[in-house]
Amino acid sequence: MNKPVIGISGSHLIDDHGAFAGYHRAYVNDDYVRSVAEAGGIPVILPFTSNDEIVTETMNHVDGLLLSGGHDVYPLCYNEEPMQGIGPVWPERDHFDFLLLEMAEKKNIPIMAICRGHQIVNVYHGGSLYQDLKYDTACYIKHAQNQDPATATHTVIVEADSRLAGIIKCTEWITNSHHHQTIKKMGEGLRIAARAKDGTIEAMEGTVYPYLQTYQFHPEMMTVNNGEAKCLFDDFIQAAGGKKNNG
Repeated sequence: MNKPVIGISGSHLIDDHGAFAGYHRAYVNDDYVRSVAEAGGIPVILPFTSNDEIVTETMNHVDGLLLSGGHDVYPLCYNEEPMQGIGPVWPERDHFDFLLLEMAEKKNIPIMAICRGHQIVNVYHGGSLYQDLKYDTACYIKHAQNQDPATATHTVIVEADSRLAGIIKCTEWITNSHHHQTIKKMGEGLRIAARAKDGTIEAMEGTVYPYLQTYQFHPEMMTVNNGEAKCLFDDFIQAAGGKKNNG
């Protein structure tokens, strides 16, 4: 067995009741773990830590990086003051994810980024965000659905010459949607791979980096019943496996 090891950026879950109220637990949503495993990878949760040396050393042992969802990105990271529509932030997690991304790019390993991860990649590369959907005057689609997480709810238009179109074999797809922030200014070294019909950037790709795929929606939730979502993970794991075996 020579499956690629996929590091999944972790967060903290804080107990809100019981004997351990306020207790911090390292976690990621199980959909990330399941989707990586079903695609043939070995999922490993990278627990949040403020120790940069541990982060750096941990990244020496993975063949691909999956940046997961979570808190809003701290707006001072893209030189804006917090606006009234912003949600909870965690600057230390931003630093952790930025360092994971930096180390992954230094290793030249495949990177897949979802929701917050999609936004982290953009900010890391010099881009900015709409701190809430209400600040984007072009936005009219409901992007924060409040129903079954896997349910596809809105259309994304995929660029025909993108890697994404090659992966899912189509240029129009219905995806789920669970976010209230979006890309405003694009970061350097990135291109748009898909948009919602209101113009919201739903997917990006690296223009130079060999494998950098980011998604504003949540394909890890959709893999339970959606073939295209499964293809995204299959492609990512195949790329990570190729990097593992070819150096």
